Amino acid sequence: MNPKSLHTLEYDKIIDRLANYCAFPASRRLALDLLPSSDYREVLRRQRLTAEGRRALELKPSLSLAPARDVGDLVGQAARGHVLEPPELLDVHATLSLARSIRNALSRLRVHLPLLAEIAEGIEDFGGLEGRIDRTISQHAEVVDGASPVLAQLRRDARQAHDRLSHRLQQIVSSRANRGALQEPIVTLRDGRYVVPVKAEFRSQLPGIVHDISSSGATVFMEPLEVVEMGNKWREIQLEEKREVQRILRDLSQAVGERAADIAAAVDRLAEIDLALAKGRLGEALRANELPHDGLDQHWLAPTGRGGLRLDDARHPLLSGDNLPPGRQVVPITVWAGLEGDDGFAALLITGPNTGGKTVALKTVGLLALMAQAGLPVPAGAESRLPVFDGIYADIGDEQSIEQSLSTFSSHMGNIIYILGAAAPRSLVLLDELGAGTDPAEGAALAKAILQHLLRVDCLTIATTHHGELKAFAHATPGIANASVEFDPETLSPTYRLTIGLPGQSNALAIAARLGMPDDVLAEAREAIDPERLAVESLIVDLTREKEAAASARFEQETAAARAQQAERQIGERLATLESGRERLLEKTRREMEEQLSRARARLHNSLRELERASRLPAPERSAAVEVAQQEIEAVEKAVEKLEKRRKRRRGPLPPIEPGDLLYLRDLPLPGEALSAPDDQGEVEVKLGALRARVSLKQIEKVEKGDTRQETRDTAPPRPRVSGPVSRVSPELDVRGMSADDALLLVEQRLDEAFRAGLAEVRIVHGKGTGTLRRAVREMLSKHALVRAHASAPPREGGDGVTVVELAT
Repeated sequence: MNPKSLHTLEYDKIIDRLANYCAFPASRRLALDLLPSSDYREVLRRQRLTAEGRRALELKPSLSLAPARDVGDLVGQAARGHVLEPPELLDVHATLSLARSIRNALSRLRVHLPLLAEIAEGIEDFGGLEGRIDRTISQHAEVVDGASPVLAQLRRDARQAHDRLSHRLQQIVSSRANRGALQEPIVTLRDGRYVVPVKAEFRSQLPGIVHDISSSGATVFMEPLEVVEMGNKWREIQLEEKREVQRILRDLSQAVGERAADIAAAVDRLAEIDLALAKGRLGEALRANELPHDGLDQHWLAPTGRGGLRLDDARHPLLSGDNLPPGRQVVPITVWAGLEGDDGFAALLITGPNTGGKTVALKTVGLLALMAQAGLPVPAGAESRLPVFDGIYADIGDEQSIEQSLSTFSSHMGNIIYILGAAAPRSLVLLDELGAGTDPAEGAALAKAILQHLLRVDCLTIATTHHGELKAFAHATPGIANASVEFDPETLSPTYRLTIGLPGQSNALAIAARLGMPDDVLAEAREAIDPERLAVESLIVDLTREKEAAASARFEQETAAARAQQAERQIGERLATLESGRERLLEKTRREMEEQLSRARARLHNSLRELERASRLPAPERSAAVEVAQQEIEAVEKAVEKLEKRRKRRRGPLPPIEPGDLLYLRDLPLPGEALSAPDDQGEVEVKLGALRARVSLKQIEKVEKGDTRQETRDTAPPRPRVSGPVSRVSPELDVRGMSADDALLLVEQRLDEAFRAGLAEVRIVHGKGTGTLRRAVREMLSKHALVRAHASAPPREGGDGVTVVELAT
């Protein structure tokens, strides 16, 4: 990628923000060295890692590599024979411990994070070295006594020698004989030796070695002669202890050095993992939650520029998230170019007023393309599409230089000449204020030639301009499309919205009028403008209004379609629920019938046994017993006959169904109108009020032919809502003590009966209890087609133990 374009598009600022989210120096260096790649496979891998970094933070929010240390240099020094100090060894230990923890954590999440788990699995096992450091160095960065048996013995000897020395010195300073010679009865240290402060004039009274003299000369710090040997012994043990500590550190450093390459590789892998997490955190800050997609599938990335670029609801990352001043909102833009087909174009020409957002749109496209190829999250919609470009070139901003004697025009031309030589079919070229800074006629001609050249190169080009001639040129030239940033004529301020397909209109006179320019000056200016140009500007205004009206109508149509789809889905779910309830009710009835048949068979068996017994009784008693048994058998036969009739009862065959027929559906109070004949699956499209749904033939109870209805429509009275005994339905249903399934079946039946009876309200008594039955009933009511609203009864009428249902009219 061209370094100048990276700077122009402010890529370095995004990288600085990314580096701030890294947890330790190694990953921070990776972030600062991160450059966009033109290799599609590498870009795809980077975006997959970014998606997994975001997913890892969702699955394990506490995941952090903050304890890691960049120990690459330390282990390199150890490999060269350098002895590491205890704090340095603790840094190595902390890094190895974190590496083990990260490897184990990501291994458990391999199903969700396969790429990060693969990186973590490359971290070697340092359990032996980690444990050795842990047993040798304390958390206070000191070599512990148990580091070696020799060290433990030396430290015991040192403590004993020190105790003997201290005890003897305390005896000396406490002695009455020495009290007059001492400046103070204390023991202090000088050059690692214990001394006592002796008055200079009494130094001869206490034989010893002078180690220091006070600045006034009044005090001499002497080591009493009788403890010199004891001090020497203590000092010798200290030196032996120091040598043993150095030996231990040298051996431990050598062990670290032997694993230097593995440790350095582990640090690199930790840095790569931390960089993925940093990208996830950057995405959260930018509210870039849709690109990259979750998982390995990243179809929004295209391997070449073919197929074009599209950014939906794109936001400039430096104007997004936590980088935005309070009270400010970013207006997202939708931009596309390079799409194939009759409406395709390879160059997009953006026009509009100053400060309208043209340059921001240009920078947004360029910076998001760079971020995508660097593997960073992209603040744009999920339906966006970005090719992987070989090169991204930008000429944006005023780069005039007094030192180099370059004017604005000269600096632009220098950049454009370089771009024209470097651009290739898989390049993205961004040109700001094309043809500006010189004579308008020559600038416009040069801009046309530049655009024509880039069309021949077949790269994607997005340019901004103020030249009016270029609007007509873009309209008439195949492969170039006009675009504009919107301008509010009422407030005379930009809306920052980008509209593709319409050129921008000039607003110079409107702005001048708003700022108070005299009317006569404005009138004279209008007279000087070519009438054809004024007509074109008027046409642009009309086209803009028509496009806004069409967009509003399309939005309303899409909203209505979405509502219709939702209603159709709800009625389908409702029908499915009713069918499921019907099946449960049938199953319950079948079980009850089988139980009754079983009881009837048992009665019949008992009657037969009574007949057998009666054969052994005297004649009078036998006659009476036979008569009773025959009566019982007749009763059983009648019960069985009744049950068999219920079992065999079936719906009669339905007549052929045609569009316009009136269909009465099972479990629904009102009929629907057939919109189609049955299909191969035995389903009919039915209109139910304002809704449409497909229903199975099994749900149809009765068919009323359309021609019959047409003949009787004018003479037949309207179908009453209340008929027969349904009008005597009780407005209250008590389901306390029932299971949820049984209660819901009764509630379903009662709502149907109440609706047919014309009741406006029903009370369902379910009790309070654990709340399970109440929740089940209210969940069903919230989805029921016959229910307008429902709520708990007033406290004096049952409160939460009763639900009052308001039925639809």
